[in-house]
Amino acid sequence: MKREQFIALCDRKEKLVRNELGYSQEKMCALLGVSKKTLVEIEKWRSSLGWQGAVTLCTLFQNTREITLAFGTDIPALLRALTEDAAYLPPVDSPHAQWVSILELNGQSIEQNSASQLYRLRRGAETMASSFELAELRKRMNI
Repeated sequence: MKREQFIALCDRKEKLVRNELGYSQEKMCALLGVSKKTLVEIEKWRSSLGWQGAVTLCTLFQNTREITLAFGTDIPALLRALTEDAAYLPPVDSPHAQWVSILELNGQSIEQNSASQLYRLRRGAETMASSFELAELRKRMNI
C-alpha cells in the first residue's frame, strides 16, 4: 500500500465511519478540521481528505469497525510505515485480516496481510520485520 492508496481508501471510509458512529456532518467536520462544503465533496467522492485528513481519520477512529477492517488494529505502525516508506517493527496485526504465506525458506517465512497488503518476515512465531515492499524483506532473508 502506498500513501495515495491509503488516502483514497480513507476517502471512501469517511462516510462509513461517520454513519457507524451516528455522527452528523457538522460533528465530523469539527473532528476532522474541514468545512462542511469540503466534507460533502469528500462524501460525493469529488474531493479528498489528503494525507493529514486521512491520518486524522484513522487516528481518531482507529477502533471503529470500518477502519479496523481496512487497515488492521495497529494504526500507529501503519502510519509510520507509510511515512517512513521503510521496514519497521512491530507488524500491523488485525483480527479481521488473514496472513497469507508468500515464501518459506530456512525456518523463515514472508506473509502478506489481506487487509493492509503489508508483508511481514517471521522466524517461527516471532515477527522480525514488516514492510510494504516485498523486496525489502527478501533482502533480509538473504534471497
